[in-house]
Amino acid sequence: MQRLVSLIFENNLLEQEIKNMNLKMLTLAALAVLTCTPPSFAVAPPMPPMTNGDGNPANNGMKHANVALSGTVVSVNINTPPPSPVTMISGHGTDYTPSKFDVLENVYFNAQHGWLPDGFFNTLPAGDSIWIKRTAATQPAGSIFKVYDGGNVITETMNDWSMNEVYAVNGDIWQWDGAMQHDYFTADLAGNYSMSFDIYVGDATGVANAGFTPASTTFNFTVVPEPPTCALALLGTIGLFVRRR
Repeated sequence: MQRLVSLIFENNLLEQEIKNMNLKMLTLAALAVLTCTPPSFAVAPPMPPMTNGDGNPANNGMKHANVALSGTVVSVNINTPPPSPVTMISGHGTDYTPSKFDVLENVYFNAQHGWLPDGFFNTLPAGDSIWIKRTAATQPAGSIFKVYDGGNVITETMNDWSMNEVYAVNGDIWQWDGAMQHDYFTADLAGNYSMSFDIYVGDATGVANAGFTPASTTFNFTVVPEPPTCALALLGTIGLFVRRR
């Protein structure tokens, strides 16, 4: 009888210890998740020069495609630094405001690349302007690669920008007003991305003027996946608890 009572007592102690252990593990897990999941507050998205995502401040800044017109020849030159490819920054877990910037949430994005006039376009025929046409794109299989209409970071505020999608498919064109223009490029998967463009002279509808020689250029991007910090924190706390047991 005494042995039976002793076994019941020991069993009750074991059950209580298991309950305490489960409670401790749940508490540690909750703390780990709360530690790496700070509250989300609405913020304005980073300006184009600050959309470098490689963590190196030296690689911040604008990366302009400088467009020149010499007589009837269009040329373009991409300045360095920043180095190419540029690294997209993460918009995961961030609430951007106003709502038109929602397109930057839960994706990676970069707006360092921009179009900039290199001199004056004073030899354009009346009614003609500079047009930019997407000609090709590369991206990881199954990924989504998009571009949104940004604007001029000198004479405009970000509230002036439309953030409408542009260059959705090869052949899409956009009429450039000749002012500095920074669009937001977004991607959803890790890997390398590129988009190529022709820069040409065309009439009001975008039909190319055969009397002018166009130029071409390519913007290159990379996306580095974020480490699963929450999962690592959770596993770490559980592992620490198990070792202490």
